[in-house]
Amino acid sequence: MKKAERQRLIKQLIMQQEIETQDELITRLEEIGVRATQATVSRDIREMSIVKTHGADGRVKYAIFSQAQGTSSEEKLRESVKDSVVRMERVQFIVILHTEMGNADVVSNFLDEVAYPEVAGTVAGADTIIVITRSEEDAEHFIERIENMIF
Repeated sequence: MKKAERQRLIKQLIMQQEIETQDELITRLEEIGVRATQATVSRDIREMSIVKTHGADGRVKYAIFSQAQGTSSEEKLRESVKDSVVRMERVQFIVILHTEMGNADVVSNFLDEVAYPEVAGTVAGADTIIVITRSEEDAEHFIERIENMIF
């Protein structure tokens, strides 16, 4: 199956059902005849800007990160930071962003797209992003940028 078709089906499943984990998504795909590995589904989730959010019942589920076509990378970053970052801290020239579970990679991807000059690189886990800046002053400047997005 082609990637575009698989991603269309993933989007359809996420919009129609409350899917909480990658394993559950893989199972739902298999139920409709689509075989995909965990690595493939993980890559699709990242490429499609799928994030975890809280449903009405408080449970975590996947959702499509919505933005209008043509939205700038900076605007995508602003929206994802506002929706996902729960706290941050600085350790010298490193800034640690804590996000809702499962959203760190999406925020990190948008940070990489924007390519702020003070950021040397990012590393993302499930709910934590390590942002390496070029200096302590750059770390402070980066924190100000993020705070302006949140508040």
